[in-house]
Amino acid sequence: MTDRKQLNIEKTLQSVRDLLDRLGREGVEFTLVDSECSDYVADIRNPNSKTYVFLECSIRPNGTFVWWDYDHHKGVCDFDEFRVRIITLTADRYFDRVKDMRKRWADLCDGTDTPMPDPLAAVVSDMENKANRLKALLEPDDPPLLDGRDIAILKELKSHDVAEPAEESQRLRELGVLERRYDIDQVFDVLTDKGEKALEFASHVERSGF
Repeated sequence: MTDRKQLNIEKTLQSVRDLLDRLGREGVEFTLVDSECSDYVADIRNPNSKTYVFLECSIRPNGTFVWWDYDHHKGVCDFDEFRVRIITLTADRYFDRVKDMRKRWADLCDGTDTPMPDPLAAVVSDMENKANRLKALLEPDDPPLLDGRDIAILKELKSHDVAEPAEESQRLRELGVLERRYDIDQVFDVLTDKGEKALEFASHVERSGF
């Protein structure tokens, strides 16, 4: 490995250590370990807290990240995109657990409006607060991770047109990927810089077959 490549990968690894340390301060302990595969320099392991974010996640010698998540998506990206992915996916996992726990409690109570016991309510509240703190680590110009429906709507948006359906247009504007504009007697939506970046991130993802 040349000196320049060595410096680049060391810089990437230090950025990863700093990021994982920041996540660790929120109680999410990912681990960076030497890779057993010669194609990679390091692997990132999930926290031991039933928070399964990546099936696999490794760093190549060129500083790019190869990842495969539990929703059967995989991709290759640089550190900036990886930072957004690991924060967003981890926060979403906690939100999913909160939603699941509330649903199970509601099912247990046959849908009646019965308050959770204090210990369980505290666990759910702590988990939800952790997810919100993780989301707060994202930068203002970081794009959201789009799903297939979002991608289709944005790609099908024509010049001087309004995204459809209306509720999706509203939601995507709230995400910051669309902006509503007005021109004399026209109303239309345009893709924002954040939207362009979100589509770029989405282009790096493919769904693995099962």
